[in-house]
Amino acid sequence: MLTRLSRVVCPAWIDTGSFSCTTTWRQRIQAFGSTAVRCLDDSPNKDFKVNPVFLNRNPRNLETMGIARKRQGWILQYPRKNYYHKLFFERSARHTSAWVEHMNGETVVSASTREWAVREQLYSTSDVSAAENIGRVLAQRCVECGLTSVFYDKTEDNTPSESREVFLNAVQDVVTLTEPRQLKPRYEPGIDYDKPNRYGEKKKLKPDYQIS
Repeated sequence: MLTRLSRVVCPAWIDTGSFSCTTTWRQRIQAFGSTAVRCLDDSPNKDFKVNPVFLNRNPRNLETMGIARKRQGWILQYPRKNYYHKLFFERSARHTSAWVEHMNGETVVSASTREWAVREQLYSTSDVSAAENIGRVLAQRCVECGLTSVFYDKTEDNTPSESREVFLNAVQDVVTLTEPRQLKPRYEPGIDYDKPNRYGEKKKLKPDYQIS
């Protein structure tokens, strides 16, 4: 009974005199434990059991663990396609926008100064301060939807930009700009029924032992 109570009450309190020396507290502990057991027995879900087979319906969980398959594309393909979620930043003469795009082309999260709630809190929608705040808003929205790591390709635009650097620093404070490495399954050759060894790999040569 004391073990069950330790999950609710600090174990250090149980060793004090108020719990060990007073019979009233012991009676209260026993009454609390019996009430908890009775509530569990009277629960309408007491006959239900947890299914040992778990079907994951959230593909983002597999992407976070690096199990989901990435689009490889060609070796010299530009821009790259081997990512789960990619970060984009765009700054025009009037507005600043940023979004995270999935590998299937759909936009998952976005933030822009075109939004009224963001625009009303900024002095300008195209300066360095706007880029920093857009990065903070986008990073917060990424965490709220379960994205803790995204891919950003710095080779697409090598031109120096203070707004872009400030934006990336604001995002990096919360979200990682490198995705986890993909866990590839071990390669097992298939069966080739036309060859004697019946495996899709070259036959290993064995040393020739001659009997004299």
